[in-house]
Amino acid sequence: MKITCQKSDLYEVLPNVAKATGVKTPMEALSAIRLRASGQELELTGYDLELGIRTTIPAAVEEEGVLLADSRLFSEIVRRMPEGVLVIETDERLKITMTGGGTSCQLAGMNADEYPELPDIEQQQGTVIPQSLLKNMIEQTIYAVSMDETKPVFTGELIEIADGILNIVALDNYRMALRTEPLPEQESMKFVVPAKALREIQHLLGDDEKNERPCVIRLDQHHAIFEIDRYTVYTRLLAGEFINYRRSIPETAKTEVLLSRRELMDSLDRCGLLISEKNKTAVRFQFEEDRVLISCQNVVGSVDDQISCEITGEKLVIGFNNRYLLDAVRAVQSDRVRLFLTAADRAVKVMEADGDGSVAVIMPVQVRR
Repeated sequence: MKITCQKSDLYEVLPNVAKATGVKTPMEALSAIRLRASGQELELTGYDLELGIRTTIPAAVEEEGVLLADSRLFSEIVRRMPEGVLVIETDERLKITMTGGGTSCQLAGMNADEYPELPDIEQQQGTVIPQSLLKNMIEQTIYAVSMDETKPVFTGELIEIADGILNIVALDNYRMALRTEPLPEQESMKFVVPAKALREIQHLLGDDEKNERPCVIRLDQHHAIFEIDRYTVYTRLLAGEFINYRRSIPETAKTEVLLSRRELMDSLDRCGLLISEKNKTAVRFQFEEDRVLISCQNVVGSVDDQISCEITGEKLVIGFNNRYLLDAVRAVQSDRVRLFLTAADRAVKVMEADGDGSVAVIMPVQVRR
């Protein structure tokens, strides 16, 4: 193999492709990036059997070929090469030589024969979603993905399209995040994507406000492909039954509270300074007629805040896990946040001041009344 390319083109894509290579794996090939030179491009692939990322860059190909390069070492060498044109070539022993700007570096390559094939998905058309919309929906929900590996299906997010509506849902035993948006003229589908893959997809998605380059999703029974600009992301799907999440959303509330998102976040940030794994302390909320008293106290110290708000319904004292509530409030995209409460031991619904496209549900924790 012998190619010429721009260092900037190569280094721009390497960190993204490397995210799909295995760090600790008994199969050496999975810790490598596959380089394939053909036509007028260099194709780069990372694949750890669960997540795969493939892309291409323009290249002048003098000699076609395919081989593997250690992901970390290859990326670091490219990063340290001078700016400008790079010449990459290999010999019969698969030794890789990179030359550019008066610098030459070498590293050992590997035979690509044992590199696993990426999933071949027969679905051709797929579902089309605007990049900015999908990116935003993932950002507003992924915080609630479960970390409990004993229930694998909940370590990912449900993506569901039905009756012209797109729903993305994440949940664990204590909270849930749901984002809903219209998506007309798309085929119905329902699948669960691991959080690891979604975080990389979120990173690759752009802010294509004009929807000139939408993301295309194609899938089969076990895998999904996300086509994002010049990247193709392959991910396995999580098996199992995702619960009927709509049953977790409170339908009625005895108390409705409208308050400043920024003021609430600032208060929770202050409370968070006192809370750690060693000192797990709930945050106490006391809702009065036109204000909420927020307090947190433990052996480290105490925080007492007062925030003005609009309250409709009954006065209430309730406790929250500080991080769970803060995550939900951060995901709100309006200046004010609305809380719907029923009782001190019942789930609380968190929404934007206007609109119902984003919903979070949090279980309270017990506090001194």
